[in-house]
Amino acid sequence: MRVRLLLLAVVAAAASAGAALGAARPVRPSDAPLLARAPTYEERVAEAVAGRLTRKTVTVRCGSLGVAGAGWPSGIAGITLFTGDRPAGYAILLPQVCAQLVAFRRDPSAYDPAACADSACFVAVEEAAMALGTVTHESYHLLGFKNEQKVECYGMQSIWYAATKLGASAQLGEAIGRFYATTLYPRRRVVTPAYWSPECRNGGKLDLRPHDPNWPN
Repeated sequence: MRVRLLLLAVVAAAASAGAALGAARPVRPSDAPLLARAPTYEERVAEAVAGRLTRKTVTVRCGSLGVAGAGWPSGIAGITLFTGDRPAGYAILLPQVCAQLVAFRRDPSAYDPAACADSACFVAVEEAAMALGTVTHESYHLLGFKNEQKVECYGMQSIWYAATKLGASAQLGEAIGRFYATTLYPRRRVVTPAYWSPECRNGGKLDLRPHDPNWPN
């Protein structure tokens, strides 16, 4: 009973918090210096995940987003730049997102929600899930999708894939995907409704694999 009460308290605390967001923005000439320099190790890790998911050559940089509302762990954590209706081929993530992806790659097993017994562990899992969700969200923008409801839902369904590309087992990747779907995504409905859709569910219109009941993986 004491363990159950602790877990309920953690979930309640998480439900009251914000969550990282991604966004599409018009291309900016001021990004040129950022794009011109060689990628850091953290950026190469993020690029590898986005490249494998999109199957395109994309550029990811870690740095200031230069937009209102940017912040971690709540607020806008990534942006993808567009020229008109076409993606410009690059995304920018907050440094905290890139650092979290590298930390996850270093030891994926440290972010297993099934192994958590205290609030600190759940916070770590939550931030890992948000980082994975941010890079998958931006990957769908890089594919040309602009509607945030679709992009958020599609990105959530690809968290398991991103996790496995960073070294997690399929079982752990799916567990993190479910954690995002049950703990983080429901907040969107109240806090950021432009990123939430009633069709983002098993068998819904935004289900990428409607014949597979293993939602959202």
